[in-house]
Amino acid sequence: MDRFGPDAVLVTSFSRAAAAELAGRNLPVASDRVGTLHSHCWHALGGPEIAEANVEEWNKDHAHLTITPQKRPGKLDGEEAVEDSDQEKAGDAFLEQLGRFRGLMLPKHTWPANLLKFEALWTQYKEANGLLDFTDLIEKCLRDVAMAPHNPAVIFADEAQDLNRMQLSLVRKWGERASYFIVAGDDDQTIYSFAGATPEAFLKPEIPEDHKIILKQSYRVPRAVHRFAEALIRKVTLRQPKEYLPRAEDGALERLSKADTCYRTEYEILKTATQHIEGCQTVMFLVSCSYMLKGLIQVLRKEGIPFHNPYRRSNGFWNPLRVGKRSSTPNRILSLLIGHPDYGEGHRAWTHGDLALWAELMQAKGILRHGVKAKLKAGDVTTPVTMDHLAQIFEAEALDQMMAAWDAGSAALLKWWQARLTEDGRRRVEFPADVARRGGPGALLDTPQVLVGTIHSVKGGQADVVYLFPDLSQAGDAQYARGGAPRDSVMRQFYVGATRAREKLYICGQASNMAIPL
Repeated sequence: MDRFGPDAVLVTSFSRAAAAELAGRNLPVASDRVGTLHSHCWHALGGPEIAEANVEEWNKDHAHLTITPQKRPGKLDGEEAVEDSDQEKAGDAFLEQLGRFRGLMLPKHTWPANLLKFEALWTQYKEANGLLDFTDLIEKCLRDVAMAPHNPAVIFADEAQDLNRMQLSLVRKWGERASYFIVAGDDDQTIYSFAGATPEAFLKPEIPEDHKIILKQSYRVPRAVHRFAEALIRKVTLRQPKEYLPRAEDGALERLSKADTCYRTEYEILKTATQHIEGCQTVMFLVSCSYMLKGLIQVLRKEGIPFHNPYRRSNGFWNPLRVGKRSSTPNRILSLLIGHPDYGEGHRAWTHGDLALWAELMQAKGILRHGVKAKLKAGDVTTPVTMDHLAQIFEAEALDQMMAAWDAGSAALLKWWQARLTEDGRRRVEFPADVARRGGPGALLDTPQVLVGTIHSVKGGQADVVYLFPDLSQAGDAQYARGGAPRDSVMRQFYVGATRAREKLYICGQASNMAIPL
């Protein structure tokens, strides 16, 4: 770094979050030199329009091959990785298969006939609309872009085991032009097989032994979890032998009863999780497929337990307490409570902006005077609210009821407000309102101790306590049953899940016969 300077280094990783974390470890790398391989390619190609983000016309013309629109920034930042889903659309499945076959660089004569037909239609659509898909970004750079953006002297490729053959070919091509080229990864964590990543692509061609550096010490995994994880990963058929040591803590591994499944979390799972939360530990619930989280999330909502997934912020189902947008439901609740003295630190008088936020979801009849919502939206958001203003906004009876609730405390004020919301508004605020009622307004701003997600979504993350559910989707179960490389992929996935635990790992019960024996 001292020799070449921050502008001469390029850092790429499977996700931008991981790349940014790597670069943030006291390494003065310029921000535009850090990103996913897709984002580097997108910039190198001049920022083209992305096909997966522009599928409206495709979906109109190909109703039998509907594709779910992707958000370009999230996808380029590695946040929208596709996983097994029970709600996958027909076009999504073909597009995933197409990306996998192209990423593996398989010749077209080996492709299934139905995939060839889809590819012809998709290519025609892209060309007609001047679009590139995400695989095109890699393919065009591999073919046409000789060196990495900004011609860096140093290229650091992290999480390289998650890259498919085409992506690794591009990284290696660019690496040939650099003075220093570092490829970092762990073949035991190759879990993006559905996107074409394979241990073979990462491990081969071999590099000289004196060019290999193996970081053998774990700073996360304790002994009990390490023993379990090592026993699992040693069952795979292809891997780089390596010494991997646990940290100097015993930790714990516990197997819950057969009844404690992802669909019956009210029992021992919730009881033990609550104890860990009360002990100020972070808790992570991990499944192989997103639909398996529905029952768990329903219970967490019912109990008013805050949860999130910081690695998939765009997923509202996993992040119901997001306050990033001004009009988010938690922000509306905060805008209501901030005016009450019970709010504590940060309490202040309401502004018209606050009032516009929390009044927008309210029923109008018998509560708000005619045309008030439109006036609030058009007004100066910084103007303080006075009693005269409130009298101009609320009907007399509604105002009297609000002031009575105000005198009874912030909890009563919140209850008054909830009772006067529209049906859709009541549904949207129920969970964050429960969180605020139980933990105070600050609970909406604090980082939740509970993290929910698929194993794929939290790769690179950690928690003090991890609950690992062994269930598989139909596709995952068939993959495990085939043995060999397909089974290895499933075992690597659960190895990654287990090694997220810093202190304790719970192995939960399986909900059906479609599960990996752990």
